[in-house]
Amino acid sequence: MDYQLIKQKGEDLNRKKDLLCLILSYPMNMVNKGRHEGWIRDVLQINRKVREMEKMLPKERKMTPVDTSKMYSEIITLLDHSMDDIEAYVPPEVINKMCKKSLAVDTTATIHTKETRSDSKVEQGKRGTIHRHSLVKQGEEASAQHGNIIFVPEKICNLAVDFAINQISRDIENPEVLRIGICGRDAIRVTSQLKNLPQIRKMFNVVVQVRASSYSTIADIEKHIAAQSGNSTLSRHEVDKLLRGTNFLIIVDYIHESINMSHVGTNWWNSKNTQKIVSTTRLQKAHRRMTVDLEIRMEDHLLSWKLFCMNVGKVVRSSHIQGVAVDVVERCCGHLLAIVLMGRALKEVNDVSIWKHASHTLCVCPTSQMKDSILFNALAFICEQLGFKTNFVKHCALNMDKEGMDKVHLIQRWIKDGLIGTAGEGEVIVEDLLKAFLLESSQNGVSVLMRDEIREELGNLFGPKLNPPVLNLGGQGLTMPPNDEAWEEAGEIRLMNNELFELPDSPNCPQLRVLLLQANPFLTVIPHLFFEHMTSLQILDLSHTRIKFLPKSLFKLFKLRNFFLRGCELFMKVPPEVGELSNLEVLDFEGTEIISLPMDVGKQDKDKRKNNRSTTIIPHNVIGKLLQLEELSIDVNPDDERWNGTVKNIIKEVCSLKELKVLKLYLPEIVVLNDFIWNEIPFLSLSRFSFIVGGHLKRIVSRLPRETTFEFKKQKRCLKYVNGEDIPVEIKEVLQHATALFLDRHLTLTKLSEFGIENMKKLEVCVLGECKEIQTLVDGAEINKQEDNARDVNEDTVLGSLQYLSIHYMKNLRSFWKGPVQKGCLSSLKSLALHTCPQLTTIFTLDLLENLNILEELVIENCPKINSLVTHELPAEEIQLCSTEHLPKLKKISLHYMHELVSISSGLRIAPKVEWMSFYGCPNLKTLSPMDVSSSNLKGIIGEVDWWNELTGNVQPENLDSIFVPVEGATELMNQLQKLVISFSTEAREKPSQHSGIQPYEILNPQFPTAKGESIHLNEVAAEALRIKIGYSEGLNLLSSFPSALKYIYRVKNYFDLIKRWMKDGFIRTLSEGEDTVQDLLNAFLLGSFGNGDSVQMRDEICKELINLFKTKINPIFFLELDGN
Repeated sequence: MDYQLIKQKGEDLNRKKDLLCLILSYPMNMVNKGRHEGWIRDVLQINRKVREMEKMLPKERKMTPVDTSKMYSEIITLLDHSMDDIEAYVPPEVINKMCKKSLAVDTTATIHTKETRSDSKVEQGKRGTIHRHSLVKQGEEASAQHGNIIFVPEKICNLAVDFAINQISRDIENPEVLRIGICGRDAIRVTSQLKNLPQIRKMFNVVVQVRASSYSTIADIEKHIAAQSGNSTLSRHEVDKLLRGTNFLIIVDYIHESINMSHVGTNWWNSKNTQKIVSTTRLQKAHRRMTVDLEIRMEDHLLSWKLFCMNVGKVVRSSHIQGVAVDVVERCCGHLLAIVLMGRALKEVNDVSIWKHASHTLCVCPTSQMKDSILFNALAFICEQLGFKTNFVKHCALNMDKEGMDKVHLIQRWIKDGLIGTAGEGEVIVEDLLKAFLLESSQNGVSVLMRDEIREELGNLFGPKLNPPVLNLGGQGLTMPPNDEAWEEAGEIRLMNNELFELPDSPNCPQLRVLLLQANPFLTVIPHLFFEHMTSLQILDLSHTRIKFLPKSLFKLFKLRNFFLRGCELFMKVPPEVGELSNLEVLDFEGTEIISLPMDVGKQDKDKRKNNRSTTIIPHNVIGKLLQLEELSIDVNPDDERWNGTVKNIIKEVCSLKELKVLKLYLPEIVVLNDFIWNEIPFLSLSRFSFIVGGHLKRIVSRLPRETTFEFKKQKRCLKYVNGEDIPVEIKEVLQHATALFLDRHLTLTKLSEFGIENMKKLEVCVLGECKEIQTLVDGAEINKQEDNARDVNEDTVLGSLQYLSIHYMKNLRSFWKGPVQKGCLSSLKSLALHTCPQLTTIFTLDLLENLNILEELVIENCPKINSLVTHELPAEEIQLCSTEHLPKLKKISLHYMHELVSISSGLRIAPKVEWMSFYGCPNLKTLSPMDVSSSNLKGIIGEVDWWNELTGNVQPENLDSIFVPVEGATELMNQLQKLVISFSTEAREKPSQHSGIQPYEILNPQFPTAKGESIHLNEVAAEALRIKIGYSEGLNLLSSFPSALKYIYRVKNYFDLIKRWMKDGFIRTLSEGEDTVQDLLNAFLLGSFGNGDSVQMRDEICKELINLFKTKINPIFFLELDGN
């Protein structure tokens, strides 16, 4: 790699870093500030590496093994850092132009400081030009200009000096920043004021300012610095020693290109002290040679004025306006978001009194402490000027989600709430708010959103009317609800994840908009009048409770928009009154299997119950009445044959819902899909859908890991096809729109590509399970032969969108890919998992490896015939000459129960950035070569102690002992796992989200001891330990979904009934297998026995942490009422 190319890209990177440092020095409450600061630290670190290389002579660089390719790659990656949050109000063309601008000439002649004229008598150093920037985003007119010149008032130049001083005062405290360079007009003013600041005098024992242009050598400059510090009589060695032991600030003005300032004070630096050198120059090239850590270009600090002019337009040229405009910019104090908002608000305003009022408003001291008083004052002025449009701003701040809202939907809300009469009026209002920058456009103009900073200060501005109190009592173990006064005042009440037994009879809640009651496992009844006085309620979550029915008062909540009733396993009936909730937009019954029993079912015996069952599950025309419905999710028991008739009516009603955007249904027969087609429901109009197609029996326990189904379910457009035969046309049609495919137990398919590559272009997630006839995923030779369909099959896009691929229990799978591999195939794949494929022999070929450049995780388990991950026929001498690094972004490798595995990569260099490696049950893997563990990012290797101790080869285990995590075998492993789970229990904390059903637990990252007593993150180890033991023992695999099955365990008389159920569901074949499985779980302390050993149960702590580790949304409610008990 050419050093000059690295240096050039490094200069580009530093310019971007300098600009970002400048913007971060302004007083803005930025959401992504921490992310940007972390990136700056990374840039400063890579700078040190480049400088070390720069110190070497060209001959030394050739002799020293410096990985220039890696360094270049790191620089390119850092250059990709996103500044989208900043570019929303500082147009990208402005940022790009500032980044590219090179100051190789005298920078003092770049600014006109007279407002409207160029006077020959004006001092030459106060003149110049700033060329106009590109037109501002969204078609704004060019900034205030006279021809091609923007005139910068003198007060703005003074403001730039203040900004530069503030920036240095902030960045000088960064221990990574040792040298700061300032170039441009007034740089000397900055350093002269800087040295006298109390903060600086307090920080440094020695502050010296010298003029470099008066000296011709570095020795002369250093001598003068010594004299200025009062040490002129000391020897050079004594001065070096004295300065090395002190905190110093050395200011060197007027440096020039003939002197390399990076050599000044080379013997003075001491990392234990605070030591800085600040320099000024007229030539930016001088700083480039000095390799400063931070360069401040004075012209860049005119950004506030430029940005204001670009947004306010030509009115700023007016002689009677310009003086007040300067005051407005000055009082924004560099707050770029406030600058843009004020510029937009004052665009085309010629009334000087309004300008003066704006200036006055910006300097008003808020009555209460605000995070961002400047933005608060700016918004106060803007809302005052908006008049009646302020109501729309309030509405957006109150109702719009963080992710934004569809523009058409927003306008319909305004019409419904009586703010406007027609969609045309709404379009005008939205456009006005976009122009004011109170809203921003997203998704190619389809949606709009409000910035978090603006929303927060609008909340402060409008007070309780916009933001009534939030009563947050989630996860506190409450058994009784709060008092009546608390209900009356709250705008949002969060009572999720508690142990409530009851609710108040009829609380008075006139302001209540959001009520979250999910995950209260002992809540069985809601009082009849509970919702009577909640007339403003818009969001209600009753998920994962034990309620059976809904009270009549709920159907008077005419403003209700989102209703969640997930995982209510005792809920019995959807009453027809649901259709009265005309404003309902989200109706989510996922995990609640509606059975629609009559009200008096509890009084009848089981025989009568069977005879009196309703013929439908959901009453006719209940769904059809919900004309505003945007989201519908219905979950039923697939064993319930009544759904076969109900679903046809549901589909007809669904097709009449014009606002529907999300649909989740179980379709027992493929022919039902035709009803969608006949009714012309456009799949493209659904932003999300999830269809389970195909008749099947309900499985209490799934053989697939929970994380696999979780990954599938979180996709936007999901198709699960169960027990399929052949390739139905209806499935192909849905597949064209799907982003996720779950193929479960297909009976005849031999290749995934039989579905048609052209139908899978949008697939991002693919899960294949128990498809016994599949032998390979794709046959490349067959694709090449499809001449008739050449226009439909683009070789660059064969599964080109696929990111997550998980394959399970494929007893005839021979190869991952067969035949030639086209360029671009699987090029988006990030995660690949292969589980229990006993005939699989080939995974990666060389051609396939070349496409997998962004693969991050690789899991291969219980594939006993694999001897290497890579299959190739390259001779040994050719492999040695090969320097290509395959799988460059792979971070995690898990290889378990692979008895024939002898090599990881067959000698090729793979995974240069791998962080985690896990090995278990690989007895023939005797060596780890440098090609396998060359990553400098490696954090941990998990494996058996005996295997680790017996490793031979070029990599000595003792070199990696500090990151080796021992995992014992068999029963010892499970005992260790028990300790891990208990450790997790003590470290877990709950973090409920706002509108979901059951809330996942957020795990802290406790530490786990390695073989040498050091520590690494426990969550990686515990998850891997669970994966090792749970995933591949046929019996212990049941644990991956055991929490959801536990509801059945509490219903059985003894564990033999449980074993029979497992047999019925096809997980085991004989009673003895079941007995062995139960015994394994008991030995592992994952189950406990009771009732003289006849019954089993799981501890709550273990169950909860299994849920965490598998990232499921399982309701931890296990003591359910038994039928007839």
